[in-house]
Amino acid sequence: MTIRIFLTFIILIFSFSAYSTNIRVLDFNQIIENNINISLLYEQINKDQVSHKEKFKNDELNFQKEFERIEKLKLILEPSELEKEKENYNNKLNNFNDTIEKFNLHYDLQINNLKNTIINIILEVLKKYSEDNQIDLVLDSKNYILSSNSINITNLIEEKVNKKKIEINFEKY
Repeated sequence: MTIRIFLTFIILIFSFSAYSTNIRVLDFNQIIENNINISLLYEQINKDQVSHKEKFKNDELNFQKEFERIEKLKLILEPSELEKEKENYNNKLNNFNDTIEKFNLHYDLQINNLKNTIINIILEVLKKYSEDNQIDLVLDSKNYILSSNSINITNLIEEKVNKKKIEINFEKY
C-alpha cells in the first residue's frame, strides 16, 4: 500500500514538472536605454547640436524681428506690397521649419539605428541564454500583470549586452 502511494506521488510530481513551462521576463526598454553605447551617442549628439542650436536661436530672433518689422509696415505699405512681404516671410519661415525638421530627423535616425543594433544584440544574447537554460518563453516586463521577481532576467541580459562592443557610426549634421 505504501509503495502504491509513493509511486502515485512520484508520478504526480513527474507529470507536473514534465508539462511545466519555463518562463522568464525582461524589461526590453530598460536594457536599451541603459546601454552604454546609447549614452555615448547621446553625448556625441549633444556636443554636435550646440553650434546648430545657437544658430537656430539666432535665426528665430531674426524671424521675430522680421515679423515685428512687417507688423509695423501694415500702416505704411499698400495691401499688395504687404502681402508680398508676408509671403516672403512665410516662405523663409517654412524653409527654416524644414531645416529644423531635417535636423531633428537626422538625429532621430542615428538614435534609431543604434537602438536597432542593440535590439539585435539583445535578441542574440536572449536566444543563446534561452537555449542554454532551456527557457520556453520570455515575456517583456510590460506585457504581464504579476510575477515573482525571481524570473526577471533583465539585469543578467543587460550585463551581457553591455559587454558587447558596438561600433557607433555617428554622422554629424
